[in-house]
Amino acid sequence: MNSHLLELIFLSDKRKGILLFLQDGPKTIEAIKKYLNASAVAVLPQLKKLKDDSLVFKLADVYILSPLGIAVAGRMQAMVSLLNVFGNCYDYWANHAIDCIPPSLRNRIGDLENCTFSAPPDRTRLFEPHREFVGNLAISRRINGIASIFHPLYPSFFLTFAKKGVDISLLVTHPVYERIIEEYRTEFREFLNFENACFYVCDEKIEFSHVVTDRFLSLTLPFPDGTFDHKQDVLCFDPLALQWGEDLFAYYRDRSEKITEI
Repeated sequence: MNSHLLELIFLSDKRKGILLFLQDGPKTIEAIKKYLNASAVAVLPQLKKLKDDSLVFKLADVYILSPLGIAVAGRMQAMVSLLNVFGNCYDYWANHAIDCIPPSLRNRIGDLENCTFSAPPDRTRLFEPHREFVGNLAISRRINGIASIFHPLYPSFFLTFAKKGVDISLLVTHPVYERIIEEYRTEFREFLNFENACFYVCDEKIEFSHVVTDRFLSLTLPFPDGTFDHKQDVLCFDPLALQWGEDLFAYYRDRSEKITEI
């Protein structure tokens, strides 16, 4: 896109909104006004600019995307979603290492546009799992998780879910696996005995941790120097983000060894 086209699209929320709205099909001026919550005086000049640049045309009493408009709008949604993700909490994303996410998933990070963030723990619970994390896990029926760090509470924590019949699959790095079999061998052996529990070990470098369930996604990213951030998690609850989380788990599961016995 040239600079004129970028300015035409992104320097006006109304023009941007019109293009995305018309992706669903032809719309009357009344429908556009209602969608934008704006008057005809505010909307008509923006429609004229889009028509003058051949992105929109009018047929009878409806406005329609031109072939050029269809091509542009199709690319816009991914960029708008990406900007929404980073705009939601720019300081967080700017100060965490998103490059540790595989490129195929990083290219789809716009799927997390409706994310929120966990509240930092108070000083009395500084190294405990976040309350939002624990609360959402407690009401989940399926759990897939990747752990790049070891937490002493997790072996018994996830064993409890396996005992409750929750479908649970865990994936860890090799250093985490070695500590589990060294210090929590009994709990780990019991975990492996459940038909609803799976365990994987990945030899690749993984710097983040994440859990995706049928209810939510939790993503913990490191700082740029590799230091693990134990204070704040990214949280998402919409279906698009959950699918992103499932695909992230599947990416590493396909590169891991399934452990069935010690």
